Amino acid sequence: MLNSKRNRRRRGVILIMLTLVLMVILPMAGLAFDVGLLYLIRTKLSAALDAAVLAGARSLSRGMDLASQIDSARRTAEQYFRANFPEGLYGTSNLSFTATVQETGYRTRTVSGVASVTAPLYFLRLLGQDTARMSTRATASRRDVNLILVLDRSGSIAQAGATTVVKNSAITFVNKFAEGRDRVGMVSFSGNYRIDFPPSMTFKSSSPNVADKINGLVMSGNTGYAEALWQAYEMLRNINEPGALNVIVFFTDGRPTALSASFPVKTVADERYGDGQYGCSGLTPIGCGASRCTGSSCRCLDYCRYIMPPSPCASSANKNGFMAVLFSGDIPRYTAGVMRDDSTSPTMAEDTLSTSNCSGCAFAGGSGWSYRMRALRDIAFVPDTDRHGNSTWGYKAFSTPAHLFPSGHPYAGRIRSDRWEAVRHAAYNLADNIAARIRNDTTLSPVIFTIGLGGTSSEPIDDELLLRVANDRNSPIFDPTRPAGLYAKAPTPAELDQAFLRVASEILRLAE
Repeated sequence: MLNSKRNRRRRGVILIMLTLVLMVILPMAGLAFDVGLLYLIRTKLSAALDAAVLAGARSLSRGMDLASQIDSARRTAEQYFRANFPEGLYGTSNLSFTATVQETGYRTRTVSGVASVTAPLYFLRLLGQDTARMSTRATASRRDVNLILVLDRSGSIAQAGATTVVKNSAITFVNKFAEGRDRVGMVSFSGNYRIDFPPSMTFKSSSPNVADKINGLVMSGNTGYAEALWQAYEMLRNINEPGALNVIVFFTDGRPTALSASFPVKTVADERYGDGQYGCSGLTPIGCGASRCTGSSCRCLDYCRYIMPPSPCASSANKNGFMAVLFSGDIPRYTAGVMRDDSTSPTMAEDTLSTSNCSGCAFAGGSGWSYRMRALRDIAFVPDTDRHGNSTWGYKAFSTPAHLFPSGHPYAGRIRSDRWEAVRHAAYNLADNIAARIRNDTTLSPVIFTIGLGGTSSEPIDDELLLRVANDRNSPIFDPTRPAGLYAKAPTPAELDQAFLRVASEILRLAE
């Protein structure tokens, strides 16, 4: 009797538990399964849509007009979405996707996407709910770009056999940007600079276009970073579009060997080093035997000091142009100047006289570099600033007497124009200071990217300088309060394409 009662009680408990399982626990478990599946589908749908609108925004550069660019963005977004969320994924159905492109702000375009799908339900079907419709939205914006490409065309590129590689890589790079929306300009430089292609939105379709200008570059001469950087900045200032992404991309294969300035004329007799050229009659040597500088065809040795009379220049007005470091083989040894620092054509000789008031100057006595090396007889010193007010002091420290005229000299404390080391330090400092001034423009907020190619064993590329110019995060003076750029290095010409591509990808990322 007792066992019968116990069994009835057990059956009652089992019945209650079974009822709980059927009415509470199983529906809750089913709800958890269906909710988990819905969450998975929604997460996958959102991720696919995000990838689609980002890809669409990046593809806005494709096409020669706005209509084709919009069509490209839509098609690209559709392809990315379908690749990441194919039909029937996780048992879904009725998949739909729509992308639109519109201008949402000044120089800003937005790709918007809407996606929806019908998701299956399993356990909730017991409650009469077979499916659930879900949708999501996403947007990605792209600012238009004002890009100034600054290309080195110095002779070392030709000597390295890299001319074709440089041109092809640069053309591939500019083709990453959008005709009719982005604006592209180009400056090239050796010792002088040339504005090859004023900024234009028709940089692909105009005649000549930017690719034509790149292909027309002649690689010859020195390496004048600073003035080319400044001219690129002037282009951005003239465009004056704070709403756009303002970018300078600077490519070089060497260290700076030239600087532009307004050079003062030497008006007093003073003691300085020789220029290594013939024609030192009448100069008094100091610090080396007079027998080493005798006769009408003697050589003014660059390691000997001389008393040099005032400049024979007919006009004492400052001489505008560039001064350069010249090499003996692979070794920097002399200074030369003053040459015109703005080139008007690809075939213009780099040692073209820079001013109209150079009559009588030693550096203007004839043609060629041998005369330009006599500029130290005419130029008193390297000025403290260039013509734009940028300092020649700073990054590379000067010492006396290696870089500065010593105490007692008529130009004591001034940067020596007769020592190549001093001229090079000034060129370094000028480029570094110009880059800092560009970044400090809080209206345009320009971003500088640098690309360095190889170099030689005696003149390797200077990674630190290019890191500094770009305000790369690896720069020893990285300033997190100013726009961060990127330095991309290509140790060999074969790696140059990848360096340009890395910079292009970073610019397009910043434009989003």
